[in-house]
Amino acid sequence: MFCRVLSKSGNFAKVNNFRAAFRPNVCGGSTSRPCSGSGNPNGNLNSSGQFATDGNDVDGDGYEKDVKAKILQSSLQHVPQHGWSRDTVVAGAEDLGYPDTVHGLFRDPGAELALYFYSASNDSLSRLLRDGTLTLPRESKAELTAFLTNAIRTRLLMLQPYLNQWPQAIALLSKPSNAPHALSNLMTLVNDVCYYAGDRSIDTRWYTRRIGLATIYKSSELHLLQDGSQGYDDTWKFVRRAVEECVKLDTMLESNAQLAKDVVTASVSTAKNILGLTWNR
Repeated sequence: MFCRVLSKSGNFAKVNNFRAAFRPNVCGGSTSRPCSGSGNPNGNLNSSGQFATDGNDVDGDGYEKDVKAKILQSSLQHVPQHGWSRDTVVAGAEDLGYPDTVHGLFRDPGAELALYFYSASNDSLSRLLRDGTLTLPRESKAELTAFLTNAIRTRLLMLQPYLNQWPQAIALLSKPSNAPHALSNLMTLVNDVCYYAGDRSIDTRWYTRRIGLATIYKSSELHLLQDGSQGYDDTWKFVRRAVEECVKLDTMLESNAQLAKDVVTASVSTAKNILGLTWNR
């Protein structure tokens, strides 16, 4: 179909390391739920910024997740001023009437805010794909190329309000404690795009196509951060070229097993570097 940057060759021995992160999530999941609390928003907070419950752990956990999501959503407007930081989360909480101690709910406030934004943006893209706002490909490679290019462009543009602060987010999400969650978010993104592009593979190709698209997305993201062209024109040209080459490569690998083996040898190392992952665990 497209973008088999890595093949199902035995050289891809580390693929099992990623299977947990690559599980299908076709329509994406909502990252936030309506807040179930009412009345005084501080009512269930103790002096340490933690939620006191009535002994029902399930209800308490659900309420805490709802409030955290509400605070994170409120905090996004403060990112341009404070970056991806505790101060940003504190400002968002204060907007909702919570005390500044509420940041105690978050293990790593800045990183959790970045993860929330990434997941919420994935949900937004998934809705656009699901409701047909982005034209889905039919049969031709040209339509497939246009669809993949447009999907990546649409998702990258969601970074625009926070583009100056995004390098900080990348650094936070690269920390070992945050990397698994960041990888899961990235794979949810590319899985949605692959699914709506028509991929229904159930073998190794399910993984390799998504790794290929993830590599293109991360490369394009880094390109966007350094792009000074009008309307990010250089980045969109880069995305288009990368997708075109990927579609061509997929066709070539389909009919040339030896070429596929040669490509795998080079691609595994390249993907590791671009995705910023450590596979030797």
